[in-house]
Amino acid sequence: MQTRNYKFFGTIVLFFFILLVVSCQDAEESPYPAVQFQSKTTPTAVGRSSAVGFAIGDKGYVTLGRSGKNGGALVDCWEYNPSTDSWTQKMDFKGAARVNAIAEVINNQAYVGLGVQVGGSAYNSNVLLNDFWCFDPVANTWTQKADYPDKAPNNCISFVANGKIYAGFGFDGWNFTNRLWCYDPVQNTWKQMGETPLHKRFGAVACTDGEKVFIGTGFDTASKNDWWEYVPATDTWKQRCSLPYPGRENSVALAIGNRFFVSTGRYFHGPLTGGRLFSDLLEYDAVRNQWYVRGEIPERENAIAFTIAGKGYIGFGENDSTVLNDLWSFEP
Repeated sequence: MQTRNYKFFGTIVLFFFILLVVSCQDAEESPYPAVQFQSKTTPTAVGRSSAVGFAIGDKGYVTLGRSGKNGGALVDCWEYNPSTDSWTQKMDFKGAARVNAIAEVINNQAYVGLGVQVGGSAYNSNVLLNDFWCFDPVANTWTQKADYPDKAPNNCISFVANGKIYAGFGFDGWNFTNRLWCYDPVQNTWKQMGETPLHKRFGAVACTDGEKVFIGTGFDTASKNDWWEYVPATDTWKQRCSLPYPGRENSVALAIGNRFFVSTGRYFHGPLTGGRLFSDLLEYDAVRNQWYVRGEIPERENAIAFTIAGKGYIGFGENDSTVLNDLWSFEP
């Protein structure tokens, strides 16, 4: 009889655990009004996918990527002025053309690199790119920095914390990784961080408000929807509420103030599923540890995103039929 009571108690605990996990993966009703996206200009008549976007001060930037589904390498760099909704061309990126790069900003300079050559097979390690460059928008110059030391530079995550750039996860042509590295721009050196509890993956996202860092989604053998908080000072991790829906990869993430957003991407579960694209804008409430659906943007993957003066910008990328040439802004 005592054994049956223990089994019953264990069943109840398991039931409530499953209920908690399932409910955590459902989006809650948002306490905020639906986001209204505003269409903005783009710099050229050519679309762009798998590029990088970043903001320096009150200007946005976009560079790299491709103009076609499987080609059309781009190295042009453009500066966006939101006050005039206009673009100015800057110095071309000085490294090889690429997709799936990273870009982060420290001290009003952008650090751009990693990725894979345009048009090459993702399963060929010869097309991987580990070089890393610093862009100075005032001098309008690109300066090469220390190479990324990891063997998996394709479709990594990146973020800035405490004056340093963190990059990791990614794909090496054969294997996914969950290694995380820290770049010191003063010393121009890379240091590997401790072992991470996250599964290996690529095509994930990261975002930070300068204090909290969140990382999640991506793909290993299927799209993932887990969400983690990372503390750089202690190199520790805490799992948080997973995103709604089974999973996604090739999404974008950004922070506006102390509010965190994930949008677009693709759910993929192997070549027989076909997958599907996302058009939603999700907000993660870090205090309540829950997700809200905030709005809709035309569906896509491999887009870019940046934040300027309390507004988020999402654009470019591709859908199932074409590379896109649009840019949208929103206020939370």
